Amino acid sequence: MTAKRVVVLILVAVVLGGSTVYATWFRGDTALQGSGTVEARDIRVGSKVGGRIDKVLVREGDRVESGQTLITFDDQELLASLDQSRAAAQKAKRGFRPEEIAEARAAAAGAKADYELRLHGYRKEDIAAAQSDVDRAAADEVRTRLDFERFQALAEKDLVSKQQRDTGEANWKMALAQQQSYQHRLDQLTRGYRSEEIASAEAHYRETQATLDKFERGNRPEDVDLAKAAYAYDQARFRERQVVAPSAAIVEVLDVRPGDIISPNTPVATLLERDQIYVRIYIPETELGRVKLGQKAEVRVDSFPKTEFAGVVEQINQQAEFLPRNVQTREERVHQVFGVKIRINDPAGQVLAGMAADVKLKAGN
Repeated sequence: MTAKRVVVLILVAVVLGGSTVYATWFRGDTALQGSGTVEARDIRVGSKVGGRIDKVLVREGDRVESGQTLITFDDQELLASLDQSRAAAQKAKRGFRPEEIAEARAAAAGAKADYELRLHGYRKEDIAAAQSDVDRAAADEVRTRLDFERFQALAEKDLVSKQQRDTGEANWKMALAQQQSYQHRLDQLTRGYRSEEIASAEAHYRETQATLDKFERGNRPEDVDLAKAAYAYDQARFRERQVVAPSAAIVEVLDVRPGDIISPNTPVATLLERDQIYVRIYIPETELGRVKLGQKAEVRVDSFPKTEFAGVVEQINQQAEFLPRNVQTREERVHQVFGVKIRINDPAGQVLAGMAADVKLKAGN
């Protein structure tokens, strides 16, 4: 082999090696190939209400299924709120009990009678009775006053004791006070109620009548809907008393313990979805026409060199990139590539995030 031929072979090897390093792809007879690192889609889960953690049911590295409970919170307050809103919703739908309606009817009747009494004033019979009390009290006042005056005159002549004179005076003053009290009552009945008393009685009557109308008619549809909405809201909050896995996954990060107090909307665990692992390779712009969504692929990883994993093209980037990224010359700009994401089908969970993978895109599918 001549020295010139050796130099040519070395240059060819360098060019091919450089293409593999910078573009991570090469073309075989019928397929495009590339290399990349396996990635997994992660989910950060938590509770919208938070609270004190009651139980932690999994550990980092555990495989969990969709709907599996990971963490539970102390739910006593949520349960009490749920019970209250449930009772309110049931009552709003059912309406008021007969005894509640009867009680409201009695209250309205009493308020109406009081309002009419204040509006029309006191009955003539009440005024007449009060007048009789005044007349009787006036007569008692005259009698006791005369008795006192007689005892006073006799006491001055030492014909009666001072005690008898004081007793007569006390009886007269008591009769006088009684007469004034009855007279005040008569004046009140004759004058009638004040306007503010009538207005207050009317307001109370209208309030009790409105309550009775509400009880007899039942709750408005919008009130029922509002109670139902409050119950639904508390149901949603009650479901947040526990954190569940949204899909089959592996617990990647879990740094909480029972007794920890967690704020609402705070992630408490990071999960890696088991059915959402993929590898991203880069295809030159000149070969992009040979790639399409749904195209099948073969994936191999170093940990299982004899195992072929099925893959499918799930995404093709809509914007080109350059390899190397820090382009310096016009010649280097020919390395313009498009990222292609291949999802790996691995039900057994052998392929893990971080593994190096080689991908071969199958032609014609």
